[in-house]
Amino acid sequence: MEMPLQVIVIKLADLGERKAISLISNILSKGDEAVGIGDDCAALDFGEEYLLVSTDMISKKTHIPKIMTPWQIGWFVVAINLSDMAAKGGRPLGLVLSFGLPGDTSDLFLEELTRGADECATTYGTSIIGGDTKENPRVTICGTVFGTVKKEEFMSRKGIKPGDVIAVTGTLGKAGAGHYAIKSNMKDPRMLEGLLEPKPRLKEGMTLAREKVVSSCMDISDGLSSSLYQLQELNNVGFEIEREKVPLSQMLLKLAGENKNLDVYEYSLHFGGDYELLLTVPLDEFEKVKRSVEKIGNHLTIIGQVTKNGDICVVDSRVKKILPDKGYEHFR
Repeated sequence: MEMPLQVIVIKLADLGERKAISLISNILSKGDEAVGIGDDCAALDFGEEYLLVSTDMISKKTHIPKIMTPWQIGWFVVAINLSDMAAKGGRPLGLVLSFGLPGDTSDLFLEELTRGADECATTYGTSIIGGDTKENPRVTICGTVFGTVKKEEFMSRKGIKPGDVIAVTGTLGKAGAGHYAIKSNMKDPRMLEGLLEPKPRLKEGMTLAREKVVSSCMDISDGLSSSLYQLQELNNVGFEIEREKVPLSQMLLKLAGENKNLDVYEYSLHFGGDYELLLTVPLDEFEKVKRSVEKIGNHLTIIGQVTKNGDICVVDSRVKKILPDKGYEHFR
């Protein structure tokens, strides 16, 4: 008697976002895209340029704390989509937004939500060009951004070489500081801004792209450690991070000065939500790209180097340890 085949069902909570994306990618038929699933943006052939497309969704449970205003929700969903565009060096053409809202949502909520989205778009030189509005039990908002980049300026996640240096724009730990402030019932809006009103690095991305020397780039939405593990998987290299070189947010340092038990590196290495750019570049090209970023009012900091082996390590006081992958991942 033949035994019936058993179907093993794995829940998404056990699979995690990364493997869920891989499962989807393996099923989908491949089109003519130059870059598809697995990078910050998809890239489609558009003559001498690529047409860039990226989409990002937020919901009340995962991205919208109770303290967040409707205006900030609108700003946030546009900012995180523009951050994906920034990581590829792209110039945004416009965004479409889809609002899923409960039926008892007030018109004032919708007005402020739209104003926040519009202000973020116009601040960064683009606009909301359309979308959709539907009834949904929970606030769920999806944005899709379109843009272009010259083919020779596109910054992929692939292309890293051993010996390249690893660098980040701005500072890390801003979103972590905001999260800590909310948990501690702190109402200082300056402390919350990094978490609730992220600033996409569009100018920095376009500036870096024009140099044509960046070997990889992505935005740090899920945390530095998670981002490094994603780059490692694509490039078959290792990374060695010098902990003391990681540029820390002033808000995070202020909190640490008032709370001795706060581990600034737990937040800056793992928390995520900073939406800075993480990039690799040949060492002999770094000073050139650094000066370019400084000219537009930001800074670029080397935090480590690319290695031949597959380990991701952090060096602290000359002690080298494996850097755990503790960044944010949906479903887990």
